Amino acid sequence: MAIAATSTNSLENFLPDKSSSKIAVAMSGGVDSSVALYLLKEAGYDVFGITAWIVAGGGRCCDDGVIDAVKVCDQLGVEHHAIDLRKDFSEGIIKEFHQSYARGETPIPCISCNNDVKWGSLLSYSLSQLGATHLASGHYAKISKINKQIKLVRPKEENKDQSYMLWGLTDEQLSKTVFPLADLDKDEIREIAKKAKLCVADKPESQDICFVSNGMTNSEYLTRILGEKPGDIIHVETQEILGQHTGSYNYTYGQRKGLGIAHKEPLYVVKIDSQANKVYVGNKDHIKGQHTFGRNVNFIEKNLPIKFTSLVKIRYNSEPSLAEVTILENDRVKVDFHEPVSAITPGQALAFYDPENFQIIYGGAWIEDPKEFLV
Repeated sequence: MAIAATSTNSLENFLPDKSSSKIAVAMSGGVDSSVALYLLKEAGYDVFGITAWIVAGGGRCCDDGVIDAVKVCDQLGVEHHAIDLRKDFSEGIIKEFHQSYARGETPIPCISCNNDVKWGSLLSYSLSQLGATHLASGHYAKISKINKQIKLVRPKEENKDQSYMLWGLTDEQLSKTVFPLADLDKDEIREIAKKAKLCVADKPESQDICFVSNGMTNSEYLTRILGEKPGDIIHVETQEILGQHTGSYNYTYGQRKGLGIAHKEPLYVVKIDSQANKVYVGNKDHIKGQHTFGRNVNFIEKNLPIKFTSLVKIRYNSEPSLAEVTILENDRVKVDFHEPVSAITPGQALAFYDPENFQIIYGGAWIEDPKEFLV
């Protein structure tokens, strides 16, 4: 299946000129990145594969992934390079993951990895050391150009839309990025891989965190890192102690199952006070809120007013909600939703989209502790 550059005045996928491009394809060893490499090669681009070695062991995206990436490159007759980023990944992504949970947050390490590793170290190394002009990946997202301005757009496969995970990229990084899978769905990608006889055509997807060992739950992993820290589970209204926990890091906002307590009505986690080591629970109304703040905001869309209307996602799988977004000082934003939303969770991300069509992502920010949930 061939792919071609498209109009710069639409939301169609934008691809660079073949004659002046050399594309490094970030390869995890999975089917998506492998098909991305295959499509670009078939379309006539000068390509090579590159894999970031970020974790030793675990048998998922790293050790086994590097091997599978090399196999695919060998099949397609292109070069493969690997870059050892284990130290950077450990000091940045993994350490922050631990600290975020210790603060009572629920982090998303994949967003940080995209920002700092894939479009940080990997892109920089590809450009400066390997002669690449662009970095391609198997992400489900789309890049368009409208009036010479870069737009990050949702892909055809909306169920796999990964634009939420990419809000932290700058327009400079996106100008050097290629998303070959933008107009394909997962079934089409699998079919392409099978027709091309790629060795990873039937490889299952991994939904787990790459540095948590196979067979280990998130709770088991965090307990090993942070240690058991018994504390109280408290009803937010009555202040009654309903039970005990072994670590507040085992809970997330809006959680209902696995609380380990009995009550006459369903209860949800509404607040995690990591400093006092207390977990507060309440009914469904207690997890609803209309206001929050975001830090470390990044805007891909330029020339936004100080206050603008946006469709906002508060987690990867959430439906977007209309909100007024106010840009504050110090790279912060205030978000006022038109209607209450459930479980605004510190450590997750706010992603801002155009309010008319829910297609163009304006940017995003990290969710701060929701002020109205403070007990």
